[in-house]
Amino acid sequence: MQCRSGLVVLALSACNAAPAATTEFFGPRIEPPGGLAKVQPGMSVAEAKKLVPGLREDPRAVRDQLVLDSGVSDVKLEVRVDSGTVASIVAVVSGNGARELLQRVWGDPQLTRDSLGQPEITWASESTGWKAKLDCLERNCVVEYVPYHVLTSELFGAHVVPPGELVKLRLGMKVADARKLAPGPVDVRAGVPTRVDGVREFVAIDDKSGTIRAIYLNLPATARALIAEAWGPGLPATEPVGKNVLVWPDPSTGWRATLRPALGSSQDLAFDQYLPVAQMFGEQPDVVDAVPVLGLTVDEVKKQFEGQIAVAARGDLTLTLLPTEWERQATRIALDVAGGRIRELTFSIPFKAHPEARDQLLELFTHKWGTPRPSEEDGKPVLIFRDGQPRVEVREDTMHGAWKIEIR
Repeated sequence: MQCRSGLVVLALSACNAAPAATTEFFGPRIEPPGGLAKVQPGMSVAEAKKLVPGLREDPRAVRDQLVLDSGVSDVKLEVRVDSGTVASIVAVVSGNGARELLQRVWGDPQLTRDSLGQPEITWASESTGWKAKLDCLERNCVVEYVPYHVLTSELFGAHVVPPGELVKLRLGMKVADARKLAPGPVDVRAGVPTRVDGVREFVAIDDKSGTIRAIYLNLPATARALIAEAWGPGLPATEPVGKNVLVWPDPSTGWRATLRPALGSSQDLAFDQYLPVAQMFGEQPDVVDAVPVLGLTVDEVKKQFEGQIAVAARGDLTLTLLPTEWERQATRIALDVAGGRIRELTFSIPFKAHPEARDQLLELFTHKWGTPRPSEEDGKPVLIFRDGQPRVEVREDTMHGAWKIEIR
């Protein structure tokens, strides 16, 4: 039938309708069509629009997303958005013939199972840096395009530090400040796919305080051997909830990584900063290197440790430091004040999660202050490491698995 003026509207619509997708639409390269290969998860909407000017808002969508004219009648190209950040790139293909079409152009797919044991149909290309995941529903098929490179030990490097922009973040950092440094993982709560297969970046937020609660990667089960290849076997530890984990502290960077089980067969590799206990105490017998405050005025201490000091009701102070390698919680040092000056420090170094650390810490104290003099106070043993200025007393808290130190 040829189209002539005067035909009914239905005929005109049929003449002007776009063709259905063929193998040429998807092409021989495994990558998003229509120029969307320029867009990456974690990128801002503004940046995505700049790279692909045809992207536009989709007011009819039930989710926050951008759309791009595909030029074919049975494929809708979508860039799904979370808090102004690109979360995923998908092609929605009408009907259930997408697998046959893609097999004709890309060959047979890889048939695997995801971390939850669900079947997964994928095609991947190291040369293009993209993986396509196919999920066919009742009425259509969804092709999700995910950045792709084979996971190797190179992702982890020689030293323990979070990859990419995550290294700029700190636990406890205000979300507003973190967003300026790593907007993608901070804004996308479901995690941002990295360019490495099966690896997603997450930044967990404490909504009540508006601060960063956790920084971690979600990894496939195969990652454990690769981490050990990069950083060594790791230290076994038990978390307060009774979960067995592996820990890699790196005193050269001040970062510590903890590998713990996650959903299904996946694992989470969490990063936090710590203060090595040897660095905290230092070598000088008359001062704790990280807290050289005995005799200082309250104002001097507040200035030296700005943002780390809390004032108690009766005027005493609490100083918060990073946790040691033996602990997850911050090290809190009680500073007793008399006459406007610091006269005593009291704090604990826990070792319960690492029982072997009990004797290691005792050796560190002896190296710093010399052999202690055993004594007793209120029927409980106490080790007197120094009688002079300052006086150093150490007690073992067997109930909580910690050494309690008093310096005055």
